Amino acid sequence: MHTKGSETMFCSVDRIEEGLAVCVNDMGVTFAVRLSDISGEVHEGSVLIDTGSGYIACPGEEQKRRDENFSLAESLFDE
Repeated sequence: MHTKGSETMFCSVDRIEEGLAVCVNDMGVTFAVRLSDISGEVHEGSVLIDTGSGYIACPGEEQKRRDENFSLAESLFDE
């Protein structure tokens, strides 16, 4: 697993074009990954783990981030 210090490196799939997943990592850097280098099902919004030798789709992390974003958005509208 590729890490920065003790952190696991994640990225999100922004879009898919011509056999590539265009990704943005947690530091805001955009880069492309060949779909063939990704293990698991991938779609726009997928969260991937950088293993150092490829990427793995991580639906659990994707759902966690969706839930956090939903809670944040919901709190903006609470009185």
